[in-house]
Amino acid sequence: MVDDKKKGRRPATRFLVWAEQWLLGSTRTELTNEERAVFVDFLCLAALREGCVEVYSRDQSAAQLLITRELLDKCIEKFIRTGKITRKYKKREKKEIFCLVKWEQYQPEYLWKDPKRLTRKNRGAKSQKNDAHVVDKGKERKGEKKKGKERKEKDSIKNEEPLNQSPQNSPLHSSPSIKEEFLLALKKCEGYPYDEVKDSLLFDITIKDFPDINIMRQVKRKIEWWELHPDALKADPRKQLQDFFTEEDKFQKRGGPQSIGEIMKELQDPDHRNWAKKFIEKASR
Repeated sequence: MVDDKKKGRRPATRFLVWAEQWLLGSTRTELTNEERAVFVDFLCLAALREGCVEVYSRDQSAAQLLITRELLDKCIEKFIRTGKITRKYKKREKKEIFCLVKWEQYQPEYLWKDPKRLTRKNRGAKSQKNDAHVVDKGKERKGEKKKGKERKEKDSIKNEEPLNQSPQNSPLHSSPSIKEEFLLALKKCEGYPYDEVKDSLLFDITIKDFPDINIMRQVKRKIEWWELHPDALKADPRKQLQDFFTEEDKFQKRGGPQSIGEIMKELQDPDHRNWAKKFIEKASR
């Protein structure tokens, strides 16, 4: 059997999809069925160029994916708005470049930690360090050529115009220490059904959907409440956390608590309404 490298063929490309992230993650709720199908096509195209998709003509790309141009435009704008891809436009080549924000999550760990897959910048820095003690003139001339090449690369980067940049479109940079603190707090909570994968996903979704809330302060408040009401942990505590974060986000956007009238309208359960009514009557005495 002849090796792929000997034949000169590019090895098969692939990406990973984690079942729980796909089923429980934000992609399923943010995108429609059609948009999810196009997003999977984008993952396939990105696998051919290490996380980026180059588009010279949207009509041509739509034909390649067997979809309409209108659907492609709609999906691209939706992916950018939900922070799944970023877009750059290169004037010289007259092409758009779409990069997957979380491409590393779709790669096996051994691939994105492989030293052979270092970025061009890192390779250049490593090469300069190894050649630091070389003094012959031929090497110096080679170094000058390399610097000239780097200057050209910097110039080409200046010609790239990032489009639709906003905090939503930027990659998620949550501090690892905060995430570890979040997971540790849940792990130590007695009675909480800790699951590293599910709770990590909950953290990522919360940071992305509600960037303005103090997630550690809120999770500590909820844990303190659970300590006083341990029976509440029997009723899907992870969903309780999601609802708790959602309410905190609404509170911040309102700039304060709701009026009593609005609270009473939102209470669907008659028992809850009666309890709230009695509580208000006692408080007013």
